[in-house]
Amino acid sequence: MFFLHAIEMRRRKMEEKGDLEGLASLPIVTCFERASAPGGVWRAKRTDGNPDQTDTTNMYEALWTNGPKETIEFPDYTYDDHFHQPLPVYMPRQPLLEYMLCRVTRNCPHFFDEVRFNANVTSVKWDEGNSKFVVATSNHETKEELTETFDKCIWAAGQNGKPSIPMSIKGLLERGGFKGKCIHSSECEDFKTDVEGKRVVFIGDEFSAEDLALQAIKLGVEKVFICSRRGWGTASYTSAWPMNKVEACGCMLPTEVIQDGRGLRVTEIYYDFETDKHEYDDEGDTRDLLDIETVVFCTGYEPSTTMLDA
Repeated sequence: MFFLHAIEMRRRKMEEKGDLEGLASLPIVTCFERASAPGGVWRAKRTDGNPDQTDTTNMYEALWTNGPKETIEFPDYTYDDHFHQPLPVYMPRQPLLEYMLCRVTRNCPHFFDEVRFNANVTSVKWDEGNSKFVVATSNHETKEELTETFDKCIWAAGQNGKPSIPMSIKGLLERGGFKGKCIHSSECEDFKTDVEGKRVVFIGDEFSAEDLALQAIKLGVEKVFICSRRGWGTASYTSAWPMNKVEACGCMLPTEVIQDGRGLRVTEIYYDFETDKHEYDDEGDTRDLLDIETVVFCTGYEPSTTMLDA
């Protein structure tokens, strides 16, 4: 989005100056976007009910930024320009998304007209013979598949390409016959149903765990247990929670499904400097978390580069 905005700003300045040579040198940019509208991970619902849009990431509806808003303010379009009022230090997701979109469209209402939405990039390869990038795409709506060539290719999918889920824990829950629901923090569209009146386990203790724990309390959760490898994340360091509904279990992770699929046994872990891994402590403490109905993986994201020819 911001690369396209930079080109549009340069184009506008050249037009004002009558710089025809400069205008002719500007690149012709084709942008492919898997979602149906702009915003990337800042959108709360990226799939829009389309079952073909899989393996996407999104922000949960109630997300607030984990850094001061001043660090992401644009000099060419300030918060005062957009909001016209004082703002909190930390901002909710939706107003920030609107701020970013308005920045690029306020002087160019048709800014996104040439972006190819619903386009999933399935392959990017370098053709040595033609010195071109060969890009294959598939449209979610029309099912049309295209193969095109380009001089340059910019991978701009960001660090949050797909949910990062520890498969060892997910596999443990599946093999153990866990009867509750397992979701990633990016799958909280129906979070009230997942947590209201329930005992819930969070895997991971960073910002998303803190954010979702507070949201779960507002939605009527019975109890939230936060388990993590290190035990030094933001949620673990939080010393007090509303109504004492959140308990950080420190350096503990699930090792067994118990209570006929309705409970989890968590075991203390430690960092082994020789193997450079976290290991379960055979002599460490264990706890039985009973009547667990939902497990939420607050374990972040990782880049999705499967379409790139390595």
